Amino acid sequence: MSCSFHNSHETVNVDLKQKPDWLLAKSPKGKVPCIEINGKTMIESLVICEYLDEAYEPKNLLFSKDPWKKAEQKILIEQSSEILGPFYSLLRSNDGDKEASKKLRDFLHRFEKNLKGDFYGGDHPDAVDYMIWPWYERLGVLSELRDFDFSETEFPHLTGWCKRMASDETVKAIMFDDKTHVAYASSSLNGTPNYDIGLD
Repeated sequence: MSCSFHNSHETVNVDLKQKPDWLLAKSPKGKVPCIEINGKTMIESLVICEYLDEAYEPKNLLFSKDPWKKAEQKILIEQSSEILGPFYSLLRSNDGDKEASKKLRDFLHRFEKNLKGDFYGGDHPDAVDYMIWPWYERLGVLSELRDFDFSETEFPHLTGWCKRMASDETVKAIMFDDKTHVAYASSSLNGTPNYDIGLD
């Protein structure tokens, strides 16, 4: 997320199954993401995003200054977490979890209807776009490993949005391709997640 503010930063990946002591010292519950600025640390994705928006004031603010619109943004971001259950249920099923697949499709149809323009932020990405993007970036894993069909025919707005997001300079600076995501997912399913895949 800090890439969208064009400020200098360092990214450190950690093994979430064997969390290092230094992470627990900075984030007592071992939660990520965790940012450290001037010796002070902060956790929770949405809180971090809102802090960076207010502290660094990028050219295109991620959150609306209108209280009502900002609340609507937060609601969409909160609702986006509903993808986790069906996403991982489908990923972990060897023979395809039909119920999870249906729940995932229902979720995607809801967000398809919520997309009114090129981005959720209108003519440019906002907090909603950047906060929900990581899950769409990983849909290729389900297509590759579980034959999940995320098609332009069924989801014309979302697939178009995915192409525009993948062309966004902020996203391009940090995104991984399908091959890398599949490699990581496969290592995780095998019980030995490789958190350094893609960092070579």
